[in-house]
Amino acid sequence: MNILVVEDDISVGKLIFQCAKQWGHHVESTGTGEEAVKKVSQDPFDLILLDVMLPDGFGYEKIPAFKTYHPDVNIIVMTGYSTPEMERTVREFGITYYMAKPININELKNILDHLSNKRKGEASDE
Repeated sequence: MNILVVEDDISVGKLIFQCAKQWGHHVESTGTGEEAVKKVSQDPFDLILLDVMLPDGFGYEKIPAFKTYHPDVNIIVMTGYSTPEMERTVREFGITYYMAKPININELKNILDHLSNKRKGEASDE
């Protein structure tokens, strides 16, 4: 899959980037919502791993812009500040998965494997 990691915490972003790349995905990364929108406007991504708290605002506020360019893009929202209210707010944007930090790498791998297999299945149906 073509994955965009939007994470301002350099160590978390690097870990996700390296793992996803090791698992065979093409990965790009950025640390701001505005830069993410710019990247999505230029390239089709299959998945966006999106942090909630970014230096330029709430990451989930960029979801409508992402979907303008790619309506079917899968989005996993990640947050270290998980509350039931936050989860409800974020889910209203039509995300694929909501993940509380710290990120469980095995859980992330399972999700990426599932999405990748689902994508391959849809491609073979065409």
